[in-house]
Amino acid sequence: MKRLRLLPIALVPAVVLGLAACSGSGSGDASASPSASSSASATPISACPKPGSASKSIEVSGAFGGKEAPTVTFDKGISEKTPQASTVVQGDGAALKDGEFAQVSYAVYQAKDASKLGAVGFDQGNPQVLSVGGTGFGALLACTKVGDRVAAVGASSALGFTTSGDIVVVADVLAKTPTKATGTPQEQNPALPTVKDKADGEPEITIPAGETAPAKTEVEVLKQGDGDTVADGDSVLVQYKGVTLDGGKEFDSSWSKGAPTTFTVSEGSLIKGFVTGLVGQKIGSQVLIVTTAEDAYGSNPPEGSNIPKDASLVFVVDLLAKG
Repeated sequence: MKRLRLLPIALVPAVVLGLAACSGSGSGDASASPSASSSASATPISACPKPGSASKSIEVSGAFGGKEAPTVTFDKGISEKTPQASTVVQGDGAALKDGEFAQVSYAVYQAKDASKLGAVGFDQGNPQVLSVGGTGFGALLACTKVGDRVAAVGASSALGFTTSGDIVVVADVLAKTPTKATGTPQEQNPALPTVKDKADGEPEITIPAGETAPAKTEVEVLKQGDGDTVADGDSVLVQYKGVTLDGGKEFDSSWSKGAPTTFTVSEGSLIKGFVTGLVGQKIGSQVLIVTTAEDAYGSNPPEGSNIPKDASLVFVVDLLAKG
């Protein structure tokens, strides 16, 4: 079974079906990869595609945001040199803006024969968190509202996908994703590093005087969210900051890089302390993790990381979305 991928939309990793996204897993049901075509080199769109006769001819039925992909019908061989997009269902939520993130379920079809290439959020898996604005599918999202269902047609690469030929995409815009934790603040333990957020949500971490490395990794919920629970193996969209326990020196931060990022919560992808701190937490939470050296990098920190050997580390993680 072929797993297809999209082109990068903005500043986040590419995932299933090739759409640049911040989250997600899913599967395609196409048994063969599409053949190459000249449309594979089309320049990704950088503005909202307008509706036209081709996009208006795409018929879509089925529950908005449902677990099953909607029924989509269109004439085989549908094609548009300039991508088109029509709103099938008008939402009444907030309009999306450049730089924001949205949770989206979508299904993709080969235009030439109407075969289904795959779906994300529909059929199986969770919706993806996609960046709004920029080029490709992000440009389309920048002219939608939460609650919209859109149908688009055009060259695969113009719409931000790495499949080939012309495609039809039907997408449900389910929600806007916050860029900082939205949970209820909790009383902090003064014996642990304390955290105060700046106006934009970036945490400022204060290490208590004389703080020593813990005997085991410590975890404290600073803001209690009420979203889905994070399980081992989940992909999560997060903001995070990491500092050394000794001296509080920052060594890594999504805030410094200017955007949330996606992690797969498993020891195959992350240090043990990070996984210990996040498994079982709810989306919307802000979590403090103080690792032992053994649950961090021990005597082998990454080259160039500025993390000392055998260092205990402090992380503050905002859990924004799962998918």
